[in-house]
Amino acid sequence: MAGADVLERKVIHAGKVFIKAGEENNRAYVIQQGKVSAFIVKEGEKIEVAEYGPGTIIGEVCLVLDDPIKMSFEAIVSTTVVTITRQDFEKKMNRVDKTVKTIFNQVISKLFERDSVLIGQAGEDAKIDDDAVQLVQALISNLPPDKKFQYEKAILPHLNGLIKEIKGLKKTKRHQDQGNAVEEKVAEVKGK
Repeated sequence: MAGADVLERKVIHAGKVFIKAGEENNRAYVIQQGKVSAFIVKEGEKIEVAEYGPGTIIGEVCLVLDDPIKMSFEAIVSTTVVTITRQDFEKKMNRVDKTVKTIFNQVISKLFERDSVLIGQAGEDAKIDDDAVQLVQALISNLPPDKKFQYEKAILPHLNGLIKEIKGLKKTKRHQDQGNAVEEKVAEVKGK
C-alpha cells in the first residue's frame, strides 16, 4: 500500500533494560512475543511492579505526556516488540475527532496515576516482615559478628517472601473457612 505507515519491529534480548525510570521517553512498545518486567529501584533494591506479555502496550503514557516515566522495563526473555514513536502516534491522532482525543488524554492521565498506585503497592509488598527479621536474627545469633550481616543479607529476602506467602495462604484459608461457614448457616436456615 502506497503511503502506509510502517512501524519498527525489533527484538529485545533477555536482561536488557530498554526503558529507564526517570528518563524522558518518546515511544511506546507493543509486545508481540515474549515477556517484560516493570520494576522500580528503591534503596538499591530492584522491586518488580508487574509483568507484561503479548498484546500489551508499555510506555503508552510517553506518547502523550512529557513527564518522565516512573518505572523501568526489562525483557525477561527475548521479546519482540513493535515501536510506536510519538511522531507516528501524533500523525494518527491528527486524523481523530477532538472528542475522542479528549477522552483518550483523560484515559492516559488515569493510567499515569494508576502506575503510581502500582508502584506504591509494589513498595509495600517489598517491605520486610517483622517475623522474618526476628526469625533471621534467631538463626544467625550464634554466628561471629563479621558473618551476621553477610548471612542476614543472603537469607532475609528469601525468608521474607516465604513468610509473606504463608501469611497470604492463611488469610485465603481463613476467608474460605468463613465463606464455608456462611454457606453452611444459609443451608441450615433454608432447611428449617
